[in-house]
Amino acid sequence: MELVFYIIRLALHLLVVYGLWLMVKPLVERHLRQLGQKIDLQMNLRRSLLRKKVNKPDKRIWLYRHLDDLLYFAHRRYEPGISIMRFTMRTVFLFAAVFLSTLLTLRELPGHMSFSNPFLEGISFGERMPIEEAWRLPLFVSVIAASIPYLRMRYTYAQRKVRGSYDLLDVIKIASKFTHLSVDSILSRTADHLTVDNVLKTPLRLLGAGFANYSNEFELKEEAMRFSGAIGTTFAIEFVSDLLYCEKEGTRHLKSSLMMLNRSMEQQRETILTVKAGSRDAISLGIYGNLVVLVSSVGTFMYMLKPDVYFKLQFQTKVGLAFLMVIISGLFLSFIISTILARPKLDYH
Repeated sequence: MELVFYIIRLALHLLVVYGLWLMVKPLVERHLRQLGQKIDLQMNLRRSLLRKKVNKPDKRIWLYRHLDDLLYFAHRRYEPGISIMRFTMRTVFLFAAVFLSTLLTLRELPGHMSFSNPFLEGISFGERMPIEEAWRLPLFVSVIAASIPYLRMRYTYAQRKVRGSYDLLDVIKIASKFTHLSVDSILSRTADHLTVDNVLKTPLRLLGAGFANYSNEFELKEEAMRFSGAIGTTFAIEFVSDLLYCEKEGTRHLKSSLMMLNRSMEQQRETILTVKAGSRDAISLGIYGNLVVLVSSVGTFMYMLKPDVYFKLQFQTKVGLAFLMVIISGLFLSFIISTILARPKLDYH
């Protein structure tokens, strides 16, 4: 009961820190946009200077570029420089909030917690640990908590990457209606006609701004390859290549090229749907079948051995714990593979 009480206190500490963040947030947002634009300009200038030198790439630029590329496709309202500043500030604040809240909660405990096998001894309190030595657990918990926004962004990025390969088909269909305009106007008009659910709406608008405001050919290619790399399909590379060619030579043949690309994507989409329909049962079995087998097997063993004997063999022996970890890992891996196969990218392979 005491442990539940201290968990509640930890939650209240986090709530207080969150309230302080809501009070400070309007003041921070006022200067965040200017700071984000300034940092983005400095990073772009640093990259342009490094391109002129034959040196090793700056690791700080690599990290900034990595997070910026993820936010470019994972964030629905992405803004260059500003989005990465918001993400960084939220991550740092989450780290500090969890660290301070956990540290304050540990100071209120009657002694030092020690964890053993939860089915044997559970949690016990020993002698009180000095506050100078109590920072390890809060640091560990805060690092895990601070990594959650990044892991969530990676998951969103992977999901939107798959959706983007299908949404590109809508982009090509709409863009083929505006081939009488310049490339930047085609992209802007297409972005305006896309639905809100289309994940390429914001990247396409940024790509149109890149075609309208580039200062040199390398900068234009970098922005175009960023768009195609975010989708990660051969169709996206072909689409971007057509745009770069038309920027140089004009849009006379763009309509026919987009129509051919549209036809190829439709054929590949039909092929994927046909293959997916044929393997639907196997995919569903990989997602849910193993879980059903595990539950039925555990129920059978508990009925045959009695629950107390089963729990003792499963959780109080090293072999039982090892097999449990293997089973859980296999279930997780099977679920991930089946989820990927359930909706593959719209690509040639």
